[in-house]
Amino acid sequence: MKIAVTSTGPTLDNDVEARFGRCPYFLIIDIETMQLEVIENPNIALGGGAGIQSAQLMSEKGVTAVLTGNCGPNAFNVFGQAGIQVIVGVNGPVRDAVEQFKRGAFSSASQPNVASHFGVNTSPAVPTPTGPPMTGPIGQGGGMGGGRGMGRGMGGGRGMGKGMGRGGGMGRGMGRGMGMAGSMGMPSTGPAAGFLENAGPQNPNQELAELKQQAEMLDQQKQQLNQRITQLESGRRAVAVVDSEKCTGCGICIDVCPAGAIEVKEKAVIDDEICTGCAACITECPNKAIIITQKEFSK
Repeated sequence: MKIAVTSTGPTLDNDVEARFGRCPYFLIIDIETMQLEVIENPNIALGGGAGIQSAQLMSEKGVTAVLTGNCGPNAFNVFGQAGIQVIVGVNGPVRDAVEQFKRGAFSSASQPNVASHFGVNTSPAVPTPTGPPMTGPIGQGGGMGGGRGMGRGMGGGRGMGKGMGRGGGMGRGMGRGMGMAGSMGMPSTGPAAGFLENAGPQNPNQELAELKQQAEMLDQQKQQLNQRITQLESGRRAVAVVDSEKCTGCGICIDVCPAGAIEVKEKAVIDDEICTGCAACITECPNKAIIITQKEFSK
């Protein structure tokens, strides 16, 4: 049995993090063997949808319960659809929280305990390590894609320092990305040749702030790519499935799907080859007719 605990750090001796979607780390623990898998949260810096994306990640990891301080309605809904137990109000060292869970000291939450977007403007309890630095010039494969609606959109990037690259996307149709331009300290030409060229003369503090911003964007891209690699290697991923008995064919899900994976044929039909499991359709469906499930895919 595997459980997930939100954590301020990468060890069992770190404290449980109060925020779910924006916690620095997820610790995946086999409660029988205490085998530990550490996941640096790839969604911590998202402008929106961090709870949904993090809940989907936990579903993909096959956990049966999540221990955290607080859980908002969007993530709670995804957990409910996936059959994952949610326990809120947990604090103290992760190791102690796991032992209490094993003793049956916790009860499942029946509803979210915070509003949407809880923790968006809250800093982590401790500084979050960013992992090993990426090598190579800035801009090698550009693009953080915006997508539309709740899209996660990682641009595959064409650009190589040449302005606005079109993102190829995670999976299919995940939106447009802005190419990262220029190598470190040597920006290329063009409208997106990096912050440095267009800003004119800069003092060291401005340059440092801009370089840090670029580094954060690259680190986030790396984390999301690693998440996708893990997903593909496992041969399993989360996809949305329609409950035809509840679906009324209203079509709202078509409008909110960032991947264009849904069509209505009297009832909604989801193409699981295209679906990214982003859960945008779940949060908008007025009839709660869509769930997230795990499916085996050939590698």
